[in-house]
Amino acid sequence: MFAPDWLLDRAITLIERTHRVEHLKSYELAAMLAGADPPLLFDTRTAEEYEVSHIAGALPINPDTSQDDFTARYGSLLKGRDLIVYCSVGQRSSDLLERVESACAKAGAGSWRNLSGGIFRWYNEGRPVVNAEGVTDDIHRYDPIWGMMVERRR
Repeated sequence: MFAPDWLLDRAITLIERTHRVEHLKSYELAAMLAGADPPLLFDTRTAEEYEVSHIAGALPINPDTSQDDFTARYGSLLKGRDLIVYCSVGQRSSDLLERVESACAKAGAGSWRNLSGGIFRWYNEGRPVVNAEGVTDDIHRYDPIWGMMVERRR
């Protein structure tokens, strides 16, 4: 049996080799969120996944959002702001970011990056996730295969 981190590392490597977007480590995001000017944080997972848990402050966004819809809804929030997107491991969020990065540039965003390893890496490193009631130890595993990349919290 493979360890969750080994599987997750392999998925991250594949995603980062096939997507030209900039990737951000979870400790970098943690520092940004603790700072005076936190980034705009978008969760590109399904509503069901988001409801189970998400990173505090994250806004849900459909991973299939078009560039035009993204610009219409969020363009006015981007000027001078850093933008971070995530999903379970980084595939859906990298796809979205590739689609909207020119909108980020046109709107004057400070930076736009994908969270390397997504919420699974964040969670596996013991960082907090929340739901509507507050901090939780639960996380949506997407499906049984992807779920093997998640460490069980004790």
